[in-house]
Amino acid sequence: MAEKREKPVGIFSAHLEPIYQVWAWILLAWMLYRYFFKLPEWADEFIFKPIVFLGPVFWYVFKKEKKTPASIGLTWKKFFPSLYMGLGFGLIFAVEGVLTHVLKYGTTDFYPVSAFNKYGYGLMIISLATAFSEETLTRGFLFNRLHIKTRKFFVSAVVGAMLFLCLHVPILVTSNKLQGMTLILFFATDIILSFANSMLFVMTGSIVSPVLVHLFWNMTVALYL
Repeated sequence: MAEKREKPVGIFSAHLEPIYQVWAWILLAWMLYRYFFKLPEWADEFIFKPIVFLGPVFWYVFKKEKKTPASIGLTWKKFFPSLYMGLGFGLIFAVEGVLTHVLKYGTTDFYPVSAFNKYGYGLMIISLATAFSEETLTRGFLFNRLHIKTRKFFVSAVVGAMLFLCLHVPILVTSNKLQGMTLILFFATDIILSFANSMLFVMTGSIVSPVLVHLFWNMTVALYL
């Protein structure tokens, strides 16, 4: 007998309240951490962001839902198609970042001296850690469950993008590097990035592509903006 599918629910349905609650607690914890602690970026990305972002997600998925890692996109299925799509879309976002650099500084001098001198090759590792934590939370957990419950891609992607943006508001607003038109472009790109990654997640069921796209964008921001 075929498994009976649940009826779709509204985006603000009570069925989705536990998902929003997990996200809200994560946002609150992250805001408090950002406010009270000023630690090195490696500590943020390798220690505290995984604890704050992924700890509640893993607890909810494994203990409450009793589901597997694949339910948040942690799977080897479609690995190579996901890899290729992630690299392709990631390059597009990298080009967009370079063009933003031209608009901001009026120069085509792209040698990222300051960022490279500060992080060296560790910049890629830090960016990868950031991308993994944020995409597992936002795409694998939040968007995926909204989409499954509502069966409406556009609505789920919009809500997911807004909640994804909320996680970045403290650092974006307080950043001296991102002001004026650059800040506006960053917000716009953040939303576009969220939509693209939501689409890639639906196509592959894996966070590989979203993580790679996010990685390219994080490095572009660090190097050129």
